[in-house]
Parts: sequence; C-alpha cells; structure tokens
Amino acid sequence: MKNVMAIGAHPDDIEFGCAGTLIRHHESGDNIVYVCMTDTESVDGTTGEIIRSSEQVRNETISAAKEIGCATLKFLPFKDLHVPFSFQSVSMLESIIKEYNIDTLYTHWAGDANQDHIAAFKSTMAAARYVPNVFCYEQIPISRMTDNQMEINYYVDIEKQFERKIKSALCHGSQIKKYAKIGLDVRENLTTLARFRAIQAKCKYAEAFKILKMVKH
Repeated sequence: MKNVMAIGAHPDDIEFGCAGTLIRHHESGDNIVYVCMTDTESVDGTTGEIIRSSEQVRNETISAAKEIGCATLKFLPFKDLHVPFSFQSVSMLESIIKEYNIDTLYTHWAGDANQDHIAAFKSTMAAARYVPNVFCYEQIPISRMTDNQMEINYYVDIEKQFERKIKSALCHGSQIKKYAKIGLDVRENLTTLARFRAIQAKCKYAEAFKILKMVKH
C-alpha cells in the first residue's frame, strides 16, 4: 500500500492534472492526501471580481476529492494569486509529508505558465526532498504557452478511470462556467489531451507526467 499525496495550487488543478491516476491509486487500496495550497475565494487578477466564493471553493473541492477517493483533504492558508515559495509554504507541506509518511507525490511542473503553480512546484521540491517518488503533472488544458516544454517520460493508462476523472473535474462547476464564458470547454479539452497522450502510450485515455524521481524497491 502506498501513501500518496497530490498538491495543487488551486482547487481543480489536481482533478485536471492527475485525477485518473489518483483514482487508480484509490482502486489499488492506496491512501491519498489531497493538498490545496489556497483557501480563499477565487478572483480575477485584473478586475478583482470574485469568480467563486470561499464556500463554493470548499464545497466543490470536497465533492471532487470524494469522487477521486481521497482519504484526507487539506487546505493551506494561502491567498489565490499569491501562493508563496517561502519557509511557511515549504514547512507546511513537509509537515504533511511527514505526518502521512508520503512515498509518492504528484505536483505541478517547473515550466507551468501560472505563477501560483510555479510557486507550488518550488515549495514541493524543497519539502519533498526525501520523498522517493515525485511526479509532475501537466498544466490544465486551457490556452497557455510556455517556452519550456514539458519532457514527458511516464504515462498512466486511465481508460477505466476516465469517466470518474471527468466527474471529479465537473464538480468544479463555477470554474467550468468561467472557462465556458471565454469559449473553453474543459471536458472537451481534458478528453482531447487524454486521447493525445493515449496515442503516444497506445491506449484509449492516458495521463502523462515528468518523473522527477522514482525509486523501485
């Protein structure tokens, strides 16, 4: 049995990035700890408009984590759009890693185009230095660019878990509506990405990762 931890800067990052893989862990009997770095309402960074309230964030995330099969859900006390890479962020993550004896961890990747995601990645790297298995999931499938393309070197077949992954993502209804207003269909994009990675991995649906560290015993 593995002790698995998934870290997302915001509610929905984990669901979009690695929910299928986490569901596989759950089905194998592994313990899953879901960590969201923020615990505030979601706001528009330019207008200050509240996109979803703190209550919506918590309710949607609780529903999604339940769909995935997470044993534990943790919210860290950081503000949306202001996730730090600091002593506090590192020590909080390290405390959770030690508390649950984490041996497998999923997080953002260094080349992500969102500043909160990058800070979450850096905090993870400092906190998870003794974790034997660390994987980076892809940034959410919306319109973002990077000049540091992700080097995919690990695939997980999620054909049997794909519909549950979609259900977990759709728990974040307020986010789905936000993206729909600018012409982005989250379900379609998640499906397209999973099929694209599956072509590479020769299966029907897949999630892709960059291995930062993987130790076989």
